[in-house]
Amino acid sequence: MSSSPNGASGVERRIRRRSVHRSRSTAVSVALVVLALVAAWIGTESVLRAVGAAPLLADPQTAVDTALRPDAAFVTIAEVIAGVLVVLGIVLVVLALKPGRQHRSPVPHERGAVIIDTRIIAATAANAAGTAAGVPDGNATATSRGTSTEVRVVPVSGIAVDEGIVRDAVKDRLGQLDERFGRRVKVRIAEQGTLS
Repeated sequence: MSSSPNGASGVERRIRRRSVHRSRSTAVSVALVVLALVAAWIGTESVLRAVGAAPLLADPQTAVDTALRPDAAFVTIAEVIAGVLVVLGIVLVVLALKPGRQHRSPVPHERGAVIIDTRIIAATAANAAGTAAGVPDGNATATSRGTSTEVRVVPVSGIAVDEGIVRDAVKDRLGQLDERFGRRVKVRIAEQGTLS
């Protein structure tokens, strides 16, 4: 059974997307469990009323009658429940609309889907910057988001650091991972150095 190249690339695209984007299944599962519990409670109360047994929490008909003729205590309880439902609704809408991207980047590779954590990209950039600047390991830090990387170098006192050499070294090293990572590199050299 052979697979076409288009089928393989479709599978790889799905794998990359699932690896880069956060799953929303937990929020959906929680919402469905709450909905199922409410439906089960309403069903149980209805059956208990039909057989003439005492209600578990509140008789559905009594709840409807109370809602139609509210007193001060019921209005307060209804307002609290409405507030909780509004907050829950806002949380679910935000979860549905947020992009849900994780700190990972896909890298094209001829043998399959490759995903790199952005912390690895940042550590690679910091290592390249530290080596090019000739500073100790802790004096070069980096952050990476998408295809842009920012490097901060704290020079050793008395030794100048050439920003262009550091930028070129970082671009070259990140370009070895994927040419997209080396495109936007920002280098900041601290004005005050540290003792070696």
